[in-house]
Formats: sequence, C-alpha cells, structure tokens
Amino acid sequence: MLVLTSARAIRHAACPQSAPESRLLHYAALLDTDPIACLFVVQVGDSLADLAALRGRPFADPEFVTLHNDVFEAVFILADDGFGHVVFVPDQPDIDPDILTLCRAEL
Repeated sequence: MLVLTSARAIRHAACPQSAPESRLLHYAALLDTDPIACLFVVQVGDSLADLAALRGRPFADPEFVTLHNDVFEAVFILADDGFGHVVFVPDQPDIDPDILTLCRAEL
C-alpha cells in the first residue's frame, strides 16, 4: 500500500493502475497549500486489516465513494477542519474482495 502525505510524494508516486492521475494531481494541488488529506493507494496483496492498521481506523462510513476509470475513491472526513483520508482502490479481481465489497456497497 502506498501512503502519500505530501504533494511531492504524490507527484513522485508510480501507481498508474492504482489511482487515476487526474485525481492524484487534484490532491497534490490541494496539499501544496494545506495539509488537508492523507492518501492511501491499495495494491495487490493489501488486506482490509492492513488498510485499517495504516489508517488507524476501520474502513467504514465514508463520506462518499466514486468510481473513476475502474478505481474507487473513498473519502473520509476526520476533523472539523476538513482533514481526511482518501483511499484509492483498483476495481480488479486481484484486490482484496472484502475491500471491493465495501466500496461497491457505497456506490
């Protein structure tokens, strides 16, 4: 799993199949001026438990989930100032089925 916490990290990440470049660049532009989010990019071999451990909370109750070119984007707002987590999950058969089931249920 990739964990991206800065604009620089996003711009240097190599994850073309795991997250849409346009969405990553959107968050990179936001992070240039304000530390508004932490991004998690799920990859093959990552489990729901791995995601929960890295986020420090379960993958539950997102603000919204959208699907961009076969990649889910789940947004979680964690604080009143708008800080949150953004989780990108490729909609691929080799991704943990528990994560995919949760994403699909939120569409």
